[in-house]
Amino acid sequence: MKLHELREFIKLVNQSSIEELEWEKGKTRIVIKKSAPVEVVAVNAPVQVGEVEHGYQEAAATAEPVNVVPEAPEEVTQQVMSPGVGLFYAEVTVGQTVQAGEKVGRCTADALQLTTDITSSVSGIITEILVEDGQFVDYGKALLVVKTQ
Repeated sequence: MKLHELREFIKLVNQSSIEELEWEKGKTRIVIKKSAPVEVVAVNAPVQVGEVEHGYQEAAATAEPVNVVPEAPEEVTQQVMSPGVGLFYAEVTVGQTVQAGEKVGRCTADALQLTTDITSSVSGIITEILVEDGQFVDYGKALLVVKTQ
């Protein structure tokens, strides 16, 4: 195994939610484990109830009436998520129309010699690409936004 391949394995484990990676090829066996995460404890400061009530009454006294205009219906969008770990490469552009099940990109893990096709789960128009080509992505990361039709 070459040093750059070993570095790629370490990088994949380090940048993902994988806790342990075990890989074996021929006589070569590699096991990479992450250490346990450090627990952080947040301490909330007590809030004076009188201060909160006074602030609320003060805000209510100075509030001005506002005319509420009904909003237009929101566009329905859906995100395409990463099905695996690796480097993301888009095969679509913003504004392009896609059909459900159509290939929109791929995720590759060169050290593992794996390539996963990424398909859209809905039909619609690509409105945003959230990840740059060649950027490392983890399982479940949002990659694209599709405005459904």
